[in-house]
Amino acid sequence: MIKNLKWTRYLWLSLLCFSFFLLELAAIFGIEKLFLGVDVWAYTPAQRAQHSLITAALWAAAIAVLLLVSCRRYGLPAEREAGRKSSARDWAAALLCLAGCKVMTWIDWHTLKVIGEARGKTAYEFCAQYLYYLLEVALVCLILFYGQKAFEVKLGRESGFPFGGLVLAASWGAFHFISRGVGLEIWNGVSCMIFSLLAGVIYLKMGKRFFPAYLLIAVGYLL
Repeated sequence: MIKNLKWTRYLWLSLLCFSFFLLELAAIFGIEKLFLGVDVWAYTPAQRAQHSLITAALWAAAIAVLLLVSCRRYGLPAEREAGRKSSARDWAAALLCLAGCKVMTWIDWHTLKVIGEARGKTAYEFCAQYLYYLLEVALVCLILFYGQKAFEVKLGRESGFPFGGLVLAASWGAFHFISRGVGLEIWNGVSCMIFSLLAGVIYLKMGKRFFPAYLLIAVGYLL
């Protein structure tokens, strides 16, 4: 197990997690082009569901490989980074951030996101879409994890500032300005960057414990 890694190593791991989102392009222009034989803009609802499942499978495989290598070589994230329990004040701050996330999704959907996503979809299409989202949130949390670790190593101490949220905002959040391929989408990018910062605070308030943070961030993003 390697100890005392340079902060840049953790930052590169965070950016590597972000690069996994590009696997969706591999799904569209590789696997799906080969097997579906249609342009992405001409997908039927059933084909979009297949796209969600294929992308989710690629993300799951990439995450599994990353965690295997990270645990064996760096002792992360299996190594307990904090493990402290969250106080009532921490929970209050996390839930306030969660409420902020829900405001963002309400602005987008004018209802709960889960209700908006369910409209016009079959059960199969809805489940495929939400499996895609669950893997997306896993990548988001890994970016937070490694991004926060990078700057704390740089500082030589733990920090209550959401550096992981900044890394997430500058990568995954900023990417949403152009993620849909229909030109510059200002609100989509801004809302995702705000969500990133809120998610960074949630991660810290959960004592940097991955699974509690994942659950709250997933609720904030998916509900």
